Amino acid sequence: MKKLFAILALTLLLMPGIALAQPAGCTWEGDPSFRYGFGYLDGLPYNQPGNDFADIYPGQTLTYELGPYSAHATWLPAGCKGMDTLCFHAVSLQGWTVSGNPPMGSLFEGILPGQLWYQYVSITAPCAVSVGDKDTLIAICAYANNAGVCAPECGDCNDPNVRPADLLNYYSSDTLIVTVIAAPPALGVLQDTLTLVDRGQTQAFIPFSICNQDECADPTLYGYNITSKGHVGPAINETSSTTVDGGECKDVYGIIDAGTATACDYDTLTIIVWTPAPVVYDTCVQVIHVIEPEEVPLFTVPVVTILVLALILAGAVFMRRREVSKA
Repeated sequence: MKKLFAILALTLLLMPGIALAQPAGCTWEGDPSFRYGFGYLDGLPYNQPGNDFADIYPGQTLTYELGPYSAHATWLPAGCKGMDTLCFHAVSLQGWTVSGNPPMGSLFEGILPGQLWYQYVSITAPCAVSVGDKDTLIAICAYANNAGVCAPECGDCNDPNVRPADLLNYYSSDTLIVTVIAAPPALGVLQDTLTLVDRGQTQAFIPFSICNQDECADPTLYGYNITSKGHVGPAINETSSTTVDGGECKDVYGIIDAGTATACDYDTLTIIVWTPAPVVYDTCVQVIHVIEPEEVPLFTVPVVTILVLALILAGAVFMRRREVSKA
C-alpha cells in the first residue's frame, strides 16, 4: 500500500500543468526544478521535456550527475520567488538499488532563485534480472516540509517553469528508463600499450590486468600464459592461474631481465588468458622499451632546506643543554 501511494504521488509530480494544492505541513517559498537532467549527459538540451533512456546489464551500476535547481525568479509567478530549503530524492519503480551523493534527502538551506547544486544518483540492476527487463528511475528536486524532512509529497509551486528567452521547460522531476542488456564477456584483459624499463633492471615487472567483467559472476579461476620474444633478456614463457571476483580485476606480471640490455632495445610480451569450461580466450600484446635510468639528485632544494633546519634545531638543543649545565 505504501509503495502504491508513493507511485501515485510521483505520478502527480510528473504530470505537467496540474495545479497542486499545498499540502499541510509544507511551505512553498522557492520553486524546485532541474537545471541539468539525465539527458544532459547524452548531449541533449538542459531541460527535461520527456523520458531519457539507457542500457544496463545485470549487476551494473549507472551513475549520473544532475543539477537540482531553484528556478529563476523571472520564470515564476508570485508566491514562489523566495529563498527556500530544497532537497533531492530518487526512486526506482522496480525497487532496484538507488543511491545518491550527497545522500538522498540531504537538505540544502538558503537556496536562492537561480541557484543549483550538483547531485550524483546511481542505480544498480539486480543480478536476477533478465535481458529485456526495464526499470524507471525518477529523480525529484523537492521541498523540505516544516519538520525539516525532504518531502516530495509537498508537490510543486509551479511546474513546468518556462525560461522566457527560448521557452524551454524545466520540471521538478526527471525520468530515466533503463533496459537490461546482456552482460559483457566474463573475461577481459587490460594492459598499457607501452611500458618503459630502466636499463640494468634485472627484474622488470610488466603488468597485465585480468578482469572478470561480469558483476554477478562467482569468483572465477583464470589460466594464463605470458611469453616474450627474447629481445630483452632471455625469452620468457610463464604459465599460471589466478582467481578474480565478479566485477573485479587482478594484475599479473611478466618478469623481464634487462640487466644486459642497452638503451632503446624493444621487446614484445603477449598474454593469453582462458576461462574454465566452456573455454573462452582473450589475448593482449604489450611493447616494452628500455631507457636510460634517470639520475635522482641527492641534494635537492627541499632536502637541503630540511637538513639546514635540522642542524639549526640540533644546535639550539645543544646550546640550551650547555646553558643548563653551567647554571
